[in-house]
Amino acid sequence: MQAMILAAGLGTRLLPHTEVRPKPLFTIGGVTLLERHINALADAGFDAVIINTCHLAEEIHRFIDHKSWPVKVHLRQEETLLDSAGAVANVADLLDGSPLLVVNGDTLTDIDPKALYEAHLEQGNTATLALMDRPEFNNVSVDTQGQIRAFREPTPKDMQRLAFTGMQVLSPEAMAAIPKRAYGMVDLYRDLIAKGKKVQGIALETCLWFDCGTEARYLEATKALMVPEAFKNTFDSAQGPFETIPLKGDGSDRRWSRITSPEGTLISCEHGIHPGFATEEAESMIRIGTHLRTKGIPISPVVSGDAVSGLVLVKDAGNTHLAELARTLPEPEVESLYQKVINTLIRFSQEGIQGFESAWCWQTPAYDKEMILTMECRYFMDAFINGYLGMNESAEPYQAAFNLIADKALEGSLTGLMHRDFQSRNIMVHQDASGAYIPTIIDFQGARRGPFQYDLASLLIDPYANLPLPMQDRLLSYTIRTIANQGIPTEKEFRTSYTFCSITRNLQMLGAFGKLTQKGKANFEKHIPLALATLGNRLRNLNNQYLTDLFRLIEKATPTAR
Repeated sequence: MQAMILAAGLGTRLLPHTEVRPKPLFTIGGVTLLERHINALADAGFDAVIINTCHLAEEIHRFIDHKSWPVKVHLRQEETLLDSAGAVANVADLLDGSPLLVVNGDTLTDIDPKALYEAHLEQGNTATLALMDRPEFNNVSVDTQGQIRAFREPTPKDMQRLAFTGMQVLSPEAMAAIPKRAYGMVDLYRDLIAKGKKVQGIALETCLWFDCGTEARYLEATKALMVPEAFKNTFDSAQGPFETIPLKGDGSDRRWSRITSPEGTLISCEHGIHPGFATEEAESMIRIGTHLRTKGIPISPVVSGDAVSGLVLVKDAGNTHLAELARTLPEPEVESLYQKVINTLIRFSQEGIQGFESAWCWQTPAYDKEMILTMECRYFMDAFINGYLGMNESAEPYQAAFNLIADKALEGSLTGLMHRDFQSRNIMVHQDASGAYIPTIIDFQGARRGPFQYDLASLLIDPYANLPLPMQDRLLSYTIRTIANQGIPTEKEFRTSYTFCSITRNLQMLGAFGKLTQKGKANFEKHIPLALATLGNRLRNLNNQYLTDLFRLIEKATPTAR
């Protein structure tokens, strides 16, 4: 048995995503549509698979050439795009004289290709098409015997309208009737019907089928497949029904939801489609999450993810984050809880870096001086001072200060895996059976190699929690003792590094708060005064001549920001 996968299309309905990735290489659950079709055909017993290519043909050829397949795969590139039937005529030299099963490469389906092929042989049809009832696609007129009478035409009352799934079987007679020119399958079937040939429809009542040719339908297909699979993998059952409850978003453009079912709940994070082949945020979340889970570090584990569609499903870590408890528990309990979080952070840093690969990072592979100068200092100037406050200040007069801050932050730093946003809203807390508080880390996709002190500063100076300064000092001392007791070597400038990492984090926070406020996320604006005061106080206490101009800028900005 031979089969052909149509994979040459331009993907115009999926633009601009298909400018860099052909439709058959879009993934669902990390597996391309093309691979799903090839494996399904191999499992069904087909001997050979032919794939036609044209648009971004090199990407499909590269994908096929870099994998081993359970069935023989032939590639046929079209110099100019042929229509669907013309594509079949173009591979006539590869055919063995038996019927040919053809399937659209941009569909997701569990239709049994062998059953359709065998039905075609048993019924002696000229062509056999798999049909189903999908109201938005129903345009095939079928009589009471299942024979197809028309496409996209008014349907008599004694006929049924069904949708063509794109899976079909053509007899040698049907293929011989294809002209040697651009010619579509519907044109072919209309001609065969006009000649009295038997073009039969096989109506399927229950099967998975999605046309993934548009962004909305591709994302719908992704959720339809991945959500039940994620629940089955997590709870050993996926009976549903599934209800999606939108959650309040964070500072990014991602969409968060809680998906509920009788079995339990999962959290869904939608990053948006990323068709490129470079590592993007969703892929980082998947890869880094998998790595941290193997280390036994307490994160909200990734259950299922897809880098192209951007859908990632994680275990539900609950509704309570550290910031809430920091504001409501008695101070001794807060300090004890933060000690637990610091213990977890040390593991994240020192154990997480073991076996970590920089290729998993989607922004920069490491937190270095260049990153501090651009993504912390320059960001502060552009997004906060000039963007939010409109002060029209040049960054040049402060470059010496920024260089000093970057150098001191890295000097004496304890290198490990840096979370990059280790603040109280990214630490969920639940109570175990004994009532003890257990922290869980979320939002770890920005991790990279960098200074432990940066994450510690993010935790302690976090304006969401607003820890008292004496407690911050005690927790810093606790951290240093704990690291020493664990035999982790540190430099004598550990505290200095912490101080200057606190400054770089403060700069980043203010840049983010300013930018997010300008984007309409007004709830971040209320944290600006505290973040600005924290930065000003630290610069004042350092009393460093090289930081004087920056301190004066903060003083100048403070009344404006109120």
